[in-house]
Formats: sequence, C-alpha cells, structure tokens
Amino acid sequence: MVRAGHSPSVRLFEAAACGVPIISDDWAGLETFFEPGRELFVTRSGAETLRYLREVPERERQAMGQRARQRVLAEHTAEHRARTLEDYVLEAERGG
Repeated sequence: MVRAGHSPSVRLFEAAACGVPIISDDWAGLETFFEPGRELFVTRSGAETLRYLREVPERERQAMGQRARQRVLAEHTAEHRARTLEDYVLEAERGG
C-alpha cells in the first residue's frame, strides 16, 4: 500500500467498524476507502477540526459514523481481503 501511494492505518477501519465518527487528515487514496464528507470528516487545519467538534450536531456525527461502519462491513473486512487475495492468486495462475 505504501508503494501505491497510501497506507491507511488499521485503526481507521477499527474506529469505523465501531461506528465512531472519524476526523481524518487528508491523504492521497483516502477516497478509495471512504467517502469524505459522507463517511468521515476530512480536516486540513486545527480550526477545521474544532469546527467539526463544536458545530456539527451530534446526530449528524453519529450518522456519519454509522455510514462509515456500513462501508467497512460491506467492503473492508478480513473476509473481503482474503477473497481479494484469492482472486489475485487465481488471476496469477491464469497468467494475468
């Protein structure tokens, strides 16, 4: 993942799986895992982080956390990773 330009922390997925509203820094590739603004907050400054904490209603923060949880359960579990690996192995066996 690092060679691909991004390497998300497993903690990001753990927090999302728990339905925790996430505030993340912006990094290349984030949008391949989560939809910024819908499944997590993206911050570029301390002031922006404080705005999320102070001004976003609790109900909205919780809804965002639940959407992130749904994404993780639908696309980012260990089972998904194992299937992806199996697919890569099968493709390599076929010469792809």
